[in-house]
Amino acid sequence: MLGRAARPDAPAPEVLFTLERVSAPRVASKGNNNVDEPGAFPSREWLRQLLVGKTVKFHTRKQGATAGDRVYGFLFVPNPNDSNAPAWNVAVESVRRGLSTPKLYGEGKEGETTEGDDPEGDEYVRQLELAYNSAKNESAGIHSANPPPLVRHVKNAVDDFLPTDLVHLALAKKQKIQVVLEYIFDGSRYRCHVKDDSPVFAAFQYCNFTLILAGVTCPRVANPRTDPPTPGEPFGQEARSFVEQRLLQREVYLTLHGTDKSCSCIVGTVHHPKGSIAVELLKRGYGKIMDWTARMMDALDLPALRVAENSAKVRTNIILTRTFTLISFFDPHYLPFTNYQLSRSLFTEDQHWSMGNLQTPSAIHRSVAARPSGRSAY
Repeated sequence: MLGRAARPDAPAPEVLFTLERVSAPRVASKGNNNVDEPGAFPSREWLRQLLVGKTVKFHTRKQGATAGDRVYGFLFVPNPNDSNAPAWNVAVESVRRGLSTPKLYGEGKEGETTEGDDPEGDEYVRQLELAYNSAKNESAGIHSANPPPLVRHVKNAVDDFLPTDLVHLALAKKQKIQVVLEYIFDGSRYRCHVKDDSPVFAAFQYCNFTLILAGVTCPRVANPRTDPPTPGEPFGQEARSFVEQRLLQREVYLTLHGTDKSCSCIVGTVHHPKGSIAVELLKRGYGKIMDWTARMMDALDLPALRVAENSAKVRTNIILTRTFTLISFFDPHYLPFTNYQLSRSLFTEDQHWSMGNLQTPSAIHRSVAARPSGRSAY
């Protein structure tokens, strides 16, 4: 869950929230050979459609001793069917629909409160029991025998299918494909899960591939898992957060244009009802136009990208930072300034710098100001 950021340019506080005393089937991953447990995908989809992008209320009950930011508790969301009705307890509604099962502990189990010691918890357990019995009686969700719960066999690009096959099909049919953006690597690279159930893309349903956003490239985000760890580029995290808040776990349509040189990633355009994410990234200075992917796009889509990039140049959106050691021209011993930092616009084409009153003839949007983070040498 994301809270509200203290400032527009500050990262939003984040917490990993776990519904107390319920368990859901595990979705496909490398650990289970990319095969769902029965009913895992419908369970996750119900939560995604109900909660993503919504304002919710939660009550923290406990925090794991070694779980970092993970907390356990109750999550409440307004009733989507009746705004005047009481808010839903998400865990109870999930159990009632047969999308999860309750964890009901016996008397005196270590680490668990006993009956009577926690009235709020006792009432919650009672609601879970009623919801669980109702789901079993109605054969809902994972309790259904006919039809049985859905089980996906997820396929990954390159390992299980060729990205070029999907691109050629989309180009031949001139049809957009519906996906869910499951992970944001950086501002211009996403992992997509094909949800499209149309006859055209039936063979690729439940497939995963990496998408390169057409026309734009963004700074890379640090990857501490590599050996050696890969350092991040300036403003990479800001670009990633900008996209996550708007597209992560959302259903969108893609226009596929082609692949990269290795044929492992697909180049495409993201279509969103509120506009183009590529234009918004360029407008805020979080990226720049990438020519080799822009050449794959429709020529009518390029002017909007050029206008957005030029507006970022004019408004001096800084996305690269360079640190220099400056020498005082007025000190006979040439004592250096301490901790001076120079910031340069990514789009600056000349090397004119400005410091204090020493302005250059460069245009205002091309000038760079020296910002002291410490005291100078004189």
